[in-house]
Amino acid sequence: MPNNDSSNFYQYVPLEAPNLTALVLFAIAWAMHAVLAIYHKQAWFGGCMLIATGLELGGYIARYLSSSNPDNYSNYIVQTVLLIFAPAFFMAGIYYLLGQITVIWGTKYSRFGPWTYTKTFVTLDLLSIIIQGIGGGAASGALNSNKSTQPGTDIMVAGLAFQVFATLLFMFCCFDYYLRVRKAHRITGLSFPSMELALDSADQRTMTGDAPAEYASIRNSNKTKVFLAAVALAVTFVFVRSVYRVVELSVGWSGYLMTDEKYFLILDTLMIVLASWTMWIFQPGFYFGKVNIRAHQTLSLDTEVTDVDGGVTREKKRFGIF
Repeated sequence: MPNNDSSNFYQYVPLEAPNLTALVLFAIAWAMHAVLAIYHKQAWFGGCMLIATGLELGGYIARYLSSSNPDNYSNYIVQTVLLIFAPAFFMAGIYYLLGQITVIWGTKYSRFGPWTYTKTFVTLDLLSIIIQGIGGGAASGALNSNKSTQPGTDIMVAGLAFQVFATLLFMFCCFDYYLRVRKAHRITGLSFPSMELALDSADQRTMTGDAPAEYASIRNSNKTKVFLAAVALAVTFVFVRSVYRVVELSVGWSGYLMTDEKYFLILDTLMIVLASWTMWIFQPGFYFGKVNIRAHQTLSLDTEVTDVDGGVTREKKRFGIF
């Protein structure tokens, strides 16, 4: 609902029902992520999802309170800060999964080490948060003192654009890994995502590439396809929200995207609700299991190396993935 009251920082009165609904949905998501993180013993992924949904929950508590008191500056700032930062933690949990996937299907097809993916993209996320935080602080201070918010807004836009770039880069890395595995499977006559065992000349089943035999049941399960599709869908939801935020701020604080709540409810609220619910309904623990996902675990892989005399030695490689 548009509102021309100059003391109303939203420039509309937040709707009570949609924001209360979002509050409840994020509360459920937070509780489910907590239960499943404990049950599946997932420190990183579960922790990131708990932080993300917790920030969203806090943001919608503030928005719900604002529905009856839109002039409250504290509630406005709380919801602004929490809802801008929350998706970064959500993506940090998703980044973690790529490292696990590259080990499960074979690090041979990955351009980087499994843990490198997580460290790189989490670092990019932190940089985007810092940039957004600096811009948000400058913009909110200017707004409260009736000064120009443009400098702070420009910094926020830069931070959000950087976040979009990081997500795009992550999507590219995922797609690149998929293509490399798919290409290898075509050469060996295998299918993706199942990395089947190949029969050697002695009719013994050996692993292709460096995919560990202990994860064969994960690779060979049809439900894994559903999980991978769910992760891709969740990332798409967050990406849509991030692009919307960039455009919203680029249009300006008094622009139609910022002053009409329906855009926010569809392109931000709905997108993150769908993403957070997708990732507890299709929680990785259901597919990877408790044994395969442990905080700070190191996976050992044995690689056969043939010497010039025809003998075979074994070289042990260790990949720190968690």
